Amino acid sequence: MHENGKIVAGSPDDISIRPVTADDLDAVVEIVIKAFPYDEQFAYRYPYRDKYPEDHYKYTRLYYAEYLNTTFAGQNTIMVATAPDLHNPKETKVIALSIWDNPGDRAPDPDIPAVSPPKNHPERKDCNPARLKAYSEATMKARKEIFVSRFGERQLSLRQMATLPDYWRRGAASKLLIWGMERARKEGVAVPMFAGNMGKLLYIKFGFKELGKVKIQAPAMAWDPNEKGEKVSL
Repeated sequence: MHENGKIVAGSPDDISIRPVTADDLDAVVEIVIKAFPYDEQFAYRYPYRDKYPEDHYKYTRLYYAEYLNTTFAGQNTIMVATAPDLHNPKETKVIALSIWDNPGDRAPDPDIPAVSPPKNHPERKDCNPARLKAYSEATMKARKEIFVSRFGERQLSLRQMATLPDYWRRGAASKLLIWGMERARKEGVAVPMFAGNMGKLLYIKFGFKELGKVKIQAPAMAWDPNEKGEKVSL
């Protein structure tokens, strides 16, 4: 819709949520590339995304294609929010996403083969491999020490949530979060996540409580050939 000559997003009533489909991959990639750089956790891991945009797009698309495979195998759930396209209100656009780890209390479907989780692909040029490794190790350790120790293995963990910047503060994230909270209430499980600074206020608004902080440390290492005694042995 238009307001004072500017294109603005509509009301929360215009927003709907639904499960992701295979046709949503490009829309998911667009959200990740445009929204996630505002999150300090993402920026920390992919500091060279502007220098290597081709790699950033290629591996982001590959990563989320792998995520869709795990979703369709029943290992997690991806919900998306849709709204009228700002540039063509007659068309519907995917504007936000949320990724949830399923509690894992159901027997796997024998007709659906298990698939491997998405890979970090440290060979991508847009990332800092040491930071990727440090982030994965720190969050995995914290997940066990903070969440599993408190809630057990059955959790509806919120892995990721993001909205296209043009649609911020229109209620998409709230609707996705409410969906997850209602599912968690029905299944009797907690909803843990590692919150970024941008999303923290939203989670507090909905009653989430801070249980701790996770510190990510990547070794700062270098090899200087000008230092005396520097030799390489194979």
